[in-house]
Amino acid sequence: MIVSGLSSSFNSSGASSQMLAYDDMDTTKIKNYVKDLLKSRIFLGRYLERRLIDQRIGYRDVVLVSAAEVDLKKDLLEAQHKLRSVCPDSYWIGISDADILGVSSSGTCICTEIDNQPFGPFWFQIKSIKFRDNEVIILLKCLRHISEAFLELEPILTGSMTKTKDSSAELVRNAMNYNETYSDVVNSLKSALSISNVKEFFSFIFVFIIAVFTGSSSFVNFLGNFILALVRELSILIKNSTPMFLGFLDFLSKIVGGFYILLAMFFKPSNPPPQNKRTLTYYDRTQHRPNQYDDRSFD
Repeated sequence: MIVSGLSSSFNSSGASSQMLAYDDMDTTKIKNYVKDLLKSRIFLGRYLERRLIDQRIGYRDVVLVSAAEVDLKKDLLEAQHKLRSVCPDSYWIGISDADILGVSSSGTCICTEIDNQPFGPFWFQIKSIKFRDNEVIILLKCLRHISEAFLELEPILTGSMTKTKDSSAELVRNAMNYNETYSDVVNSLKSALSISNVKEFFSFIFVFIIAVFTGSSSFVNFLGNFILALVRELSILIKNSTPMFLGFLDFLSKIVGGFYILLAMFFKPSNPPPQNKRTLTYYDRTQHRPNQYDDRSFD
């Protein structure tokens, strides 16, 4: 009995190990199939935003696949279905619908990691598919940013064809408004260019010219009288102020001349005392010395 129980337990453990090995083989096949299906694929997409997916996973960059990439979208949905069949429910697969993520545009989104790239349309390439602890992430490579010359692809990139329809309808409404405005302007010009309005316009121009002519003649007359009166008053002013001006100049000349005379007196050199020119000198032959003769003692 003991031997039979051991054999039965051994058979059950062997069957479970075979099931686990079979599951591992199936999971490996699906992983390899997904890698071969998506790796190195080049597609057109738009880098929309960076958002928090889950507290365990963190932030991921959301890339919207172009609506023109029909084959890639089909392969992405197939890869998502295959991975759902082998991965637990707690796994986050980086392929999702735009409505689930709450993106304004419709389509298929890839949640990935992008470094140092601006938001906008790009040419992307799938580098690889990473199977992490709680996540299956598709790593992308930004090949080329689409410039302003390719902005006509914007409805294809975002899938918002309704926006183009709305914009075209808005353009039609604007054209209709422009036509109405043009018709209003034409009607206003027709009403303004009537015969009575033209007569009133020419009469106004005639009156305006007469008013300008009469006003100009009056202004010239007033200006001439003003200039004559100004010249007369200036001549009287100059005539009456000339003596006062000359007296002021004479006063300044006297002040300046006195100042120079004072300076000359200060700096005048002192002269030596004059010599007595009336003193006579004669010689005494006996004493051989000169004697002084004073004419004041002469009788």
